Amino acid sequence: METQTQATPAAAPEERATGVIMAAALAYFALNALLLGLVTPTAEWDHAEQLILSQFPALGYNSQPPLYTWLVQALFTVTGPSLEALLALKAVLLTMIVWGLAMAARELGLTAALQWVAVLGLALIPQIAWEDQRNFTHTVLVVAVAAWCLVVLLRLPRRSGWGSYVLLGVLLGLGALSKYNFGLFALGLLAAAVTLPTWRRALFTWRFIVSLALAAVLFVPHGLWALSEPTAAREGFHKLEMTAGIGWAALLDLAAGLAATLGGLVLLSPLVLRRGAPRLQGRLGCRLLWRTAGVVLVLAVALLLASGARDIKEHWLQPMVFYAPLLLACHAAPAGWRGRAFAGIALLVLAAVSLALPGQALWADPERPSRLNAPYRELAAEMQAAGAAPALVLADTDPLAGNLRLALPNAVVMSKRSFFPERLPGGDWLLVGEHLEDPGAPFRRWLARTLGLSQLEIRRAQAPLYYLPGQSMGLDWAVVAAPVEQP
Repeated sequence: METQTQATPAAAPEERATGVIMAAALAYFALNALLLGLVTPTAEWDHAEQLILSQFPALGYNSQPPLYTWLVQALFTVTGPSLEALLALKAVLLTMIVWGLAMAARELGLTAALQWVAVLGLALIPQIAWEDQRNFTHTVLVVAVAAWCLVVLLRLPRRSGWGSYVLLGVLLGLGALSKYNFGLFALGLLAAAVTLPTWRRALFTWRFIVSLALAAVLFVPHGLWALSEPTAAREGFHKLEMTAGIGWAALLDLAAGLAATLGGLVLLSPLVLRRGAPRLQGRLGCRLLWRTAGVVLVLAVALLLASGARDIKEHWLQPMVFYAPLLLACHAAPAGWRGRAFAGIALLVLAAVSLALPGQALWADPERPSRLNAPYRELAAEMQAAGAAPALVLADTDPLAGNLRLALPNAVVMSKRSFFPERLPGGDWLLVGEHLEDPGAPFRRWLARTLGLSQLEIRRAQAPLYYLPGQSMGLDWAVVAAPVEQP
Protein backbone atom coordinates (compact mmCIF):
# COMPACT_ATOMS: atom_id res chain seq x y z
CA MET A 1 0.00 0.00 0.00
CA GLU A 2 1.33 3.36 -0.93
CA THR A 3 1.19 6.15 1.60
CA GLN A 4 1.14 9.76 0.72
CA THR A 5 2.87 12.37 2.81
CA GLN A 6 1.59 15.90 2.77
CA ALA A 7 4.33 18.45 2.29
CA THR A 8 4.62 21.08 4.95
CA PRO A 9 3.98 24.45 3.36
CA ALA A 10 7.01 26.70 3.29
CA ALA A 11 7.00 29.60 5.71
CA ALA A 12 6.13 32.95 4.19
CA PRO A 13 9.01 35.43 3.76
CA GLU A 14 7.58 37.56 6.57
CA GLU A 15 7.59 34.60 8.98
CA ARG A 16 11.12 33.62 8.00
CA ALA A 17 12.27 37.22 8.52
CA THR A 18 10.79 37.26 12.02
CA GLY A 19 12.63 34.06 12.92
CA VAL A 20 15.91 35.37 11.56
CA ILE A 21 15.45 38.67 13.42
CA MET A 22 14.81 36.87 16.71
CA ALA A 23 17.86 34.62 16.30
CA ALA A 24 20.09 37.54 15.29
CA ALA A 25 18.93 39.64 18.23
CA LEU A 26 19.53 36.81 20.71
CA ALA A 27 23.01 36.19 19.29
CA TYR A 28 23.86 39.91 19.41
CA PHE A 29 22.70 40.53 22.96
CA ALA A 30 24.20 37.26 24.20
CA LEU A 31 27.55 38.24 22.67
CA ASN A 32 27.46 41.62 24.40
CA ALA A 33 26.55 40.00 27.72
CA LEU A 34 29.41 37.52 27.30
CA LEU A 35 31.90 40.31 26.53
CA LEU A 36 30.85 42.26 29.61
CA GLY A 37 31.04 39.19 31.82
CA LEU A 38 34.52 38.30 30.54
CA VAL A 39 35.92 41.79 30.95
CA THR A 40 34.80 42.56 34.51
CA PRO A 41 33.15 40.80 37.48
CA THR A 42 31.67 44.11 38.68
CA ALA A 43 27.95 44.88 38.45
CA GLU A 44 26.64 48.26 37.34
CA TRP A 45 24.27 50.28 39.54
CA ASP A 46 20.90 48.75 38.57
CA HIS A 47 22.22 45.20 38.63
CA ALA A 48 23.82 45.86 42.01
CA GLU A 49 20.46 47.07 43.30
CA GLN A 50 18.86 43.82 42.17
CA LEU A 51 21.53 41.84 44.00
CA ILE A 52 20.37 43.56 47.20
CA LEU A 53 16.62 43.44 46.69
CA SER A 54 16.47 39.86 45.42
CA GLN A 55 17.55 38.46 48.80
CA PHE A 56 13.98 38.14 50.05
CA PRO A 57 10.46 38.05 48.58
CA ALA A 58 8.17 41.02 49.10
CA LEU A 59 5.22 42.75 47.47
CA GLY A 60 7.33 45.88 47.03
CA TYR A 61 10.81 47.21 47.75
CA ASN A 62 11.22 50.83 46.73
CA SER A 63 9.97 53.30 44.14
CA GLN A 64 9.89 50.68 41.39
CA PRO A 65 7.35 47.85 41.05
CA PRO A 66 8.73 44.43 41.99
CA LEU A 67 8.39 42.26 38.87
CA TYR A 68 12.03 42.52 37.78
CA THR A 69 13.19 41.61 41.27
CA TRP A 70 10.84 38.62 41.31
CA LEU A 71 12.35 37.41 38.03
CA VAL A 72 15.85 37.78 39.48
CA GLN A 73 14.83 35.85 42.61
CA ALA A 74 13.47 32.99 40.50
CA LEU A 75 16.68 32.95 38.47
CA PHE A 76 18.92 33.01 41.55
CA THR A 77 17.14 29.97 43.02
CA VAL A 78 18.82 28.07 40.18
CA THR A 79 22.10 29.94 39.72
CA GLY A 80 22.74 31.61 43.06
CA PRO A 81 23.77 35.30 43.15
CA SER A 82 25.47 35.77 39.81
CA LEU A 83 26.36 38.65 37.52
CA GLU A 84 26.30 36.24 34.58
CA ALA A 85 22.68 35.35 35.37
CA LEU A 86 21.74 39.04 35.48
CA LEU A 87 23.42 39.66 32.13
CA ALA A 88 21.67 36.64 30.61
CA LEU A 89 18.28 37.85 31.84
CA LYS A 90 18.94 41.26 30.30
CA ALA A 91 19.90 39.64 26.98
CA VAL A 92 16.65 37.64 26.91
CA LEU A 93 14.50 40.69 27.68
CA LEU A 94 16.24 42.78 25.01
CA THR A 95 15.65 39.97 22.54
CA MET A 96 11.97 39.97 23.52
CA ILE A 97 11.79 43.69 22.64
CA VAL A 98 13.23 43.16 19.17
CA TRP A 99 11.18 40.02 18.56
CA GLY A 100 8.03 41.80 19.75
CA LEU A 101 8.65 44.69 17.37
CA ALA A 102 9.15 42.29 14.46
CA MET A 103 5.94 40.46 15.38
CA ALA A 104 4.08 43.77 15.59
CA ALA A 105 5.37 44.65 12.13
CA ARG A 106 3.99 41.36 10.84
CA GLU A 107 0.62 42.06 12.46
CA LEU A 108 0.63 45.39 10.63
CA GLY A 109 1.03 43.52 7.34
CA LEU A 110 4.53 44.85 6.71
CA THR A 111 6.93 43.02 4.43
CA ALA A 112 10.11 41.28 5.54
CA ALA A 113 12.17 44.31 4.45
CA LEU A 114 9.98 46.63 6.53
CA GLN A 115 10.37 44.35 9.55
CA TRP A 116 14.10 44.99 9.28
CA VAL A 117 13.52 48.73 9.04
CA ALA A 118 11.54 48.57 12.28
CA VAL A 119 14.05 46.54 14.30
CA LEU A 120 17.14 48.30 12.95
CA GLY A 121 15.44 51.57 13.81
CA LEU A 122 15.79 50.59 17.46
CA ALA A 123 19.56 50.89 17.06
CA LEU A 124 19.05 54.60 16.35
CA ILE A 125 17.36 55.18 19.72
CA PRO A 126 20.36 55.71 22.06
CA GLN A 127 18.51 54.90 25.27
CA ILE A 128 17.55 51.46 23.92
CA ALA A 129 20.71 50.61 21.98
CA TRP A 130 23.13 51.82 24.67
CA GLU A 131 21.64 52.59 28.06
CA ASP A 132 19.39 49.53 28.20
CA GLN A 133 22.39 47.28 27.63
CA ARG A 134 24.71 49.26 29.87
CA ASN A 135 22.65 49.61 33.02
CA PHE A 136 18.83 49.68 33.03
CA THR A 137 16.67 46.86 34.40
CA HIS A 138 13.03 47.85 35.02
CA THR A 139 12.97 49.94 31.85
CA VAL A 140 14.06 46.98 29.72
CA LEU A 141 11.35 44.81 31.25
CA VAL A 142 8.55 47.34 30.78
CA VAL A 143 9.45 47.91 27.12
CA ALA A 144 9.47 44.16 26.50
CA VAL A 145 6.02 43.78 28.08
CA ALA A 146 4.71 46.82 26.19
CA ALA A 147 5.96 45.42 22.87
CA TRP A 148 4.08 42.16 23.36
CA CYS A 149 1.02 43.96 24.66
CA LEU A 150 1.02 45.83 21.34
CA VAL A 151 1.31 42.56 19.42
CA VAL A 152 -1.66 41.01 21.23
CA LEU A 153 -3.85 44.08 20.76
CA LEU A 154 -3.01 44.35 17.06
CA ARG A 155 -4.13 40.76 16.45
CA LEU A 156 -7.17 40.93 18.76
CA PRO A 157 -9.76 41.68 16.03
CA ARG A 158 -8.90 38.49 14.17
CA ARG A 159 -7.97 36.35 17.17
CA SER A 160 -10.79 37.11 19.55
CA GLY A 161 -10.85 33.87 21.55
CA TRP A 162 -10.63 33.77 25.32
CA GLY A 163 -6.92 33.01 25.13
CA SER A 164 -6.13 36.36 23.54
CA TYR A 165 -8.11 38.29 26.15
CA VAL A 166 -6.51 36.38 29.02
CA LEU A 167 -3.06 37.04 27.54
CA LEU A 168 -3.86 40.73 27.15
CA GLY A 169 -4.98 40.95 30.77
CA VAL A 170 -1.84 39.18 31.98
CA LEU A 171 0.38 41.52 29.95
CA LEU A 172 -1.43 44.61 31.25
CA GLY A 173 -0.94 43.40 34.81
CA LEU A 174 2.70 42.50 34.26
CA GLY A 175 3.33 45.87 32.62
CA ALA A 176 1.96 47.67 35.67
CA LEU A 177 4.22 45.50 37.85
CA SER A 178 7.24 46.35 35.68
CA LYS A 179 7.28 50.15 35.85
CA TYR A 180 4.61 52.69 36.66
CA ASN A 181 5.02 54.66 33.43
CA PHE A 182 3.60 51.63 31.62
CA GLY A 183 0.24 53.16 32.54
CA LEU A 184 0.68 56.01 30.04
CA PHE A 185 1.41 53.58 27.21
CA ALA A 186 -1.47 51.25 28.14
CA LEU A 187 -3.97 54.09 28.48
CA GLY A 188 -2.84 55.65 25.23
CA LEU A 189 -3.01 52.35 23.34
CA LEU A 190 -6.45 51.39 24.63
CA ALA A 191 -7.87 54.89 24.18
CA ALA A 192 -6.60 55.00 20.60
CA ALA A 193 -8.04 51.55 19.92
CA VAL A 194 -11.49 52.67 21.04
CA THR A 195 -11.46 55.37 18.33
CA LEU A 196 -11.24 52.76 15.56
CA PRO A 197 -14.29 50.56 14.87
CA THR A 198 -12.22 47.44 14.24
CA TRP A 199 -10.76 47.50 17.74
CA ARG A 200 -13.76 49.11 19.38
CA ARG A 201 -15.81 46.02 18.59
CA ALA A 202 -13.09 43.84 20.12
CA LEU A 203 -12.84 45.92 23.29
CA PHE A 204 -16.50 46.55 23.98
CA THR A 205 -17.05 42.98 25.14
CA TRP A 206 -17.31 41.10 28.39
CA ARG A 207 -14.09 39.33 27.52
CA PHE A 208 -12.17 42.60 27.67
CA ILE A 209 -13.72 43.37 31.05
CA VAL A 210 -12.33 40.04 32.21
CA SER A 211 -8.93 41.13 30.82
CA LEU A 212 -9.03 44.31 32.91
CA ALA A 213 -10.16 42.36 35.98
CA LEU A 214 -7.27 39.93 35.54
CA ALA A 215 -4.80 42.83 35.22
CA ALA A 216 -6.22 44.35 38.42
CA VAL A 217 -5.92 41.05 40.29
CA LEU A 218 -2.24 40.86 39.35
CA PHE A 219 -1.50 44.45 40.36
CA VAL A 220 -3.68 44.96 43.45
CA PRO A 221 -1.42 43.17 46.00
CA HIS A 222 1.49 45.43 45.10
CA GLY A 223 -0.83 48.43 44.90
CA LEU A 224 -1.99 47.80 48.46
CA TRP A 225 1.64 47.53 49.56
CA ALA A 226 2.42 50.87 47.88
CA LEU A 227 -0.44 52.49 49.79
CA SER A 228 0.85 51.03 53.05
CA GLU A 229 4.45 52.08 52.38
CA PRO A 230 4.06 55.59 50.96
CA THR A 231 7.62 56.69 51.75
CA ALA A 232 9.21 53.94 49.67
CA ALA A 233 6.62 53.97 46.90
CA ARG A 234 6.73 57.74 46.40
CA GLU A 235 10.49 57.93 46.02
CA GLY A 236 10.14 57.73 42.24
CA PHE A 237 7.75 60.66 42.20
CA HIS A 238 10.24 62.69 44.24
CA LYS A 239 12.73 62.15 41.38
CA LEU A 240 10.37 64.17 39.20
CA GLU A 241 10.92 67.10 41.58
CA MET A 242 7.19 67.77 41.74
CA THR A 243 6.21 71.14 43.12
CA ALA A 244 3.03 73.11 43.54
CA GLY A 245 1.79 74.86 40.45
CA ILE A 246 1.75 74.08 36.76
CA GLY A 247 4.90 72.38 35.44
CA TRP A 248 5.48 74.49 32.34
CA ALA A 249 9.26 74.02 32.54
CA ALA A 250 8.82 70.24 32.33
CA LEU A 251 7.39 70.63 28.82
CA LEU A 252 10.81 71.83 27.67
CA ASP A 253 12.38 68.81 29.35
CA LEU A 254 9.85 66.58 27.60
CA ALA A 255 10.63 68.13 24.22
CA ALA A 256 14.37 67.81 24.85
CA GLY A 257 13.95 64.20 25.94
CA LEU A 258 11.96 63.32 22.82
CA ALA A 259 14.56 65.03 20.64
CA ALA A 260 17.42 63.15 22.30
CA THR A 261 15.54 59.85 22.09
CA LEU A 262 14.18 60.06 18.55
CA GLY A 263 16.48 62.62 16.93
CA GLY A 264 18.76 60.10 15.25
CA LEU A 265 15.86 58.05 13.93
CA VAL A 266 14.16 61.16 12.54
CA LEU A 267 17.34 62.48 10.91
CA LEU A 268 17.98 59.21 9.09
CA SER A 269 14.37 58.50 8.17
CA PRO A 270 14.64 60.22 4.73
CA LEU A 271 16.86 57.32 3.68
CA VAL A 272 13.85 54.99 3.71
CA LEU A 273 10.94 57.42 3.37
CA ARG A 274 10.46 57.41 -0.37
CA ARG A 275 7.76 58.16 -2.88
CA GLY A 276 5.96 54.97 -3.73
CA ALA A 277 5.77 53.67 -0.15
CA PRO A 278 2.53 51.77 0.58
CA ARG A 279 -0.32 54.04 1.55
CA LEU A 280 -1.11 54.37 5.25
CA GLN A 281 -4.84 54.34 4.54
CA GLY A 282 -4.62 50.62 3.81
CA ARG A 283 -3.18 49.85 7.22
CA LEU A 284 -5.49 50.30 10.15
CA GLY A 285 -2.78 49.12 12.51
CA CYS A 286 -0.49 51.97 11.46
CA ARG A 287 -3.34 54.40 12.06
CA LEU A 288 -3.74 52.89 15.51
CA LEU A 289 -0.07 53.49 16.26
CA TRP A 290 -0.25 57.13 15.20
CA ARG A 291 -3.31 57.70 17.36
CA THR A 292 -1.59 55.96 20.26
CA ALA A 293 1.38 58.29 19.92
CA GLY A 294 -0.92 61.30 19.92
CA VAL A 295 -2.92 60.17 22.94
CA VAL A 296 0.24 59.25 24.89
CA LEU A 297 1.72 62.68 24.19
CA VAL A 298 -1.46 64.42 25.36
CA LEU A 299 -1.53 62.30 28.54
CA ALA A 300 2.14 62.99 29.25
CA VAL A 301 1.70 66.74 28.80
CA ALA A 302 -1.39 66.76 31.00
CA LEU A 303 0.40 64.80 33.72
CA LEU A 304 3.42 67.09 33.67
CA LEU A 305 1.31 70.24 33.80
CA ALA A 306 -0.90 68.92 36.60
CA SER A 307 1.92 67.48 38.72
CA GLY A 308 4.32 70.40 38.56
CA ALA A 309 7.15 68.02 37.62
CA ARG A 310 10.52 69.64 37.08
CA ASP A 311 12.87 66.83 36.04
CA ILE A 312 12.17 64.41 33.18
CA LYS A 313 14.62 61.59 32.47
CA GLU A 314 14.95 60.36 28.91
CA HIS A 315 14.69 56.67 29.80
CA TRP A 316 11.26 57.26 31.35
CA LEU A 317 10.01 57.91 27.81
CA GLN A 318 10.98 54.50 26.43
CA PRO A 319 7.64 52.70 26.92
CA MET A 320 5.95 55.63 25.22
CA VAL A 321 8.21 55.84 22.14
CA PHE A 322 9.69 52.38 21.53
CA TYR A 323 7.30 51.79 18.61
CA ALA A 324 8.52 54.88 16.70
CA PRO A 325 10.53 52.65 14.30
CA LEU A 326 7.27 50.87 13.49
CA LEU A 327 5.75 54.21 12.49
CA LEU A 328 8.72 54.78 10.22
CA ALA A 329 8.27 51.32 8.69
CA CYS A 330 4.61 52.10 7.99
CA HIS A 331 5.74 54.78 5.51
CA ALA A 332 9.00 53.28 4.28
CA ALA A 333 10.03 51.75 0.99
CA PRO A 334 13.63 50.64 1.56
CA ALA A 335 15.37 50.02 -1.73
CA GLY A 336 18.62 50.78 -3.48
CA TRP A 337 21.54 52.50 -1.89
CA ARG A 338 19.36 54.50 0.51
CA GLY A 339 17.96 51.41 2.14
CA ARG A 340 21.42 49.86 2.33
CA ALA A 341 22.79 53.06 3.88
CA PHE A 342 20.07 53.03 6.56
CA ALA A 343 20.82 49.41 7.43
CA GLY A 344 24.57 50.02 7.31
CA ILE A 345 24.42 52.95 9.72
CA ALA A 346 22.23 50.98 12.14
CA LEU A 347 24.60 47.99 12.02
CA LEU A 348 27.57 50.30 12.52
CA VAL A 349 25.91 51.71 15.65
CA LEU A 350 25.29 48.20 16.96
CA ALA A 351 28.93 47.25 16.35
CA ALA A 352 30.10 50.40 18.11
CA VAL A 353 27.92 49.54 21.12
CA SER A 354 29.43 46.04 21.24
CA LEU A 355 32.89 47.61 21.46
CA ALA A 356 31.93 50.37 23.86
CA LEU A 357 30.26 48.11 26.46
CA PRO A 358 33.48 46.30 27.48
CA GLY A 359 35.42 49.40 26.47
CA GLN A 360 34.00 51.21 29.51
CA ALA A 361 36.49 49.19 31.57
CA LEU A 362 39.17 48.35 29.00
CA TRP A 363 39.76 51.92 27.85
CA ALA A 364 38.54 53.91 30.84
CA ASP A 365 39.71 57.46 31.38
CA PRO A 366 42.32 57.30 34.19
CA GLU A 367 40.91 60.54 35.56
CA ARG A 368 37.35 59.18 35.62
CA PRO A 369 37.38 55.39 35.96
CA SER A 370 34.23 53.47 35.20
CA ARG A 371 32.42 51.59 37.95
CA LEU A 372 33.35 48.48 35.99
CA ASN A 373 36.99 49.15 36.90
CA ALA A 374 36.22 48.83 40.61
CA PRO A 375 37.89 45.71 42.14
CA TYR A 376 35.15 44.88 44.65
CA ARG A 377 35.93 41.16 44.52
CA GLU A 378 39.58 41.66 45.47
CA LEU A 379 38.68 44.17 48.19
CA ALA A 380 36.22 41.69 49.71
CA ALA A 381 38.86 38.95 49.57
CA GLU A 382 41.27 41.19 51.48
CA MET A 383 38.64 41.82 54.17
CA GLN A 384 37.99 38.10 54.46
CA ALA A 385 41.70 37.38 54.74
CA ALA A 386 41.81 39.85 57.64
CA GLY A 387 39.12 37.88 59.45
CA ALA A 388 35.82 39.35 58.25
CA ALA A 389 33.11 36.65 58.18
CA PRO A 390 29.96 38.73 58.50
CA ALA A 391 26.32 37.80 58.84
CA LEU A 392 25.49 41.29 57.50
CA VAL A 393 27.25 43.62 55.09
CA LEU A 394 26.06 47.21 55.47
CA ALA A 395 27.55 49.48 52.81
CA ASP A 396 27.45 53.14 51.95
CA THR A 397 25.94 52.71 48.44
CA ASP A 398 23.92 50.23 46.41
CA PRO A 399 26.76 49.44 43.96
CA LEU A 400 29.08 48.65 46.84
CA ALA A 401 26.55 46.52 48.71
CA GLY A 402 25.36 44.63 45.63
CA ASN A 403 28.86 43.81 44.45
CA LEU A 404 29.84 42.62 47.92
CA ARG A 405 26.99 40.13 47.74
CA LEU A 406 28.72 38.56 44.76
CA ALA A 407 31.89 38.22 46.83
CA LEU A 408 30.14 37.29 50.14
CA PRO A 409 27.08 35.29 49.02
CA ASN A 410 26.38 33.87 52.50
CA ALA A 411 25.93 37.29 54.10
CA VAL A 412 22.86 39.52 54.05
CA VAL A 413 23.75 42.76 52.26
CA MET A 414 22.13 46.16 52.64
CA SER A 415 23.00 49.79 51.98
CA LYS A 416 22.05 53.13 53.43
CA ARG A 417 19.51 53.50 50.59
CA SER A 418 18.30 49.89 50.51
CA PHE A 419 17.95 49.31 54.23
CA PHE A 420 15.43 46.90 55.72
CA PRO A 421 15.62 47.08 59.53
CA GLU A 422 13.12 44.28 60.05
CA ARG A 423 15.55 41.86 58.36
CA LEU A 424 18.74 42.70 60.23
CA PRO A 425 20.47 39.48 61.38
CA GLY A 426 22.44 38.85 64.54
CA GLY A 427 26.13 38.04 64.54
CA ASP A 428 28.95 40.14 63.16
CA TRP A 429 28.23 43.10 60.91
CA LEU A 430 30.67 44.33 58.29
CA LEU A 431 30.40 48.10 57.74
CA VAL A 432 31.97 49.31 54.47
CA GLY A 433 32.39 52.72 52.89
CA GLU A 434 34.88 54.84 50.98
CA HIS A 435 35.13 57.43 53.77
CA LEU A 436 34.17 55.49 56.88
CA GLU A 437 37.13 56.90 58.81
CA ASP A 438 35.61 60.40 58.71
CA PRO A 439 33.16 60.84 61.64
CA GLY A 440 31.48 63.65 59.70
CA ALA A 441 30.86 61.62 56.54
CA PRO A 442 27.16 61.13 55.70
CA PHE A 443 27.34 57.33 56.02
CA ARG A 444 29.12 57.53 59.36
CA ARG A 445 26.53 59.98 60.69
CA TRP A 446 23.73 57.74 59.39
CA LEU A 447 25.20 54.75 61.22
CA ALA A 448 25.34 56.69 64.47
CA ARG A 449 21.85 58.13 64.09
CA THR A 450 20.08 55.00 62.85
CA LEU A 451 21.93 52.17 64.59
CA GLY A 452 23.84 53.88 67.39
CA LEU A 453 27.17 52.81 65.87
CA SER A 454 29.56 55.66 66.57
CA GLN A 455 32.71 54.00 67.94
CA LEU A 456 34.33 52.00 65.16
CA GLU A 457 37.72 50.37 64.71
CA ILE A 458 38.43 51.29 61.12
CA ARG A 459 40.62 49.26 58.81
CA ARG A 460 41.55 49.89 55.18
CA ALA A 461 41.46 47.56 52.17
CA GLN A 462 43.26 48.46 48.96
CA ALA A 463 43.31 46.83 45.51
CA PRO A 464 44.39 47.91 42.01
CA LEU A 465 41.73 49.05 39.56
CA TYR A 466 41.01 46.75 36.65
CA TYR A 467 42.84 47.80 33.46
CA LEU A 468 44.31 50.94 35.03
CA PRO A 469 47.89 50.11 36.07
CA GLY A 470 49.22 52.16 38.93
CA GLN A 471 45.78 53.17 40.19
CA SER A 472 43.99 51.59 43.10
CA MET A 473 40.76 51.79 45.05
CA GLY A 474 40.45 51.80 48.82
CA LEU A 475 37.58 50.98 51.14
CA ASP A 476 37.27 51.58 54.87
CA TRP A 477 35.70 48.77 56.84
CA ALA A 478 34.91 47.78 60.39
CA VAL A 479 33.43 44.70 62.03
CA VAL A 480 30.97 45.20 64.90
CA ALA A 481 28.65 42.94 66.82
CA ALA A 482 24.97 43.37 66.10
CA PRO A 483 23.41 45.81 68.60
CA VAL A 484 21.31 44.12 71.26
CA GLU A 485 18.43 46.51 70.52
CA GLN A 486 18.03 46.78 66.77
CA PRO A 487 15.70 49.36 65.13
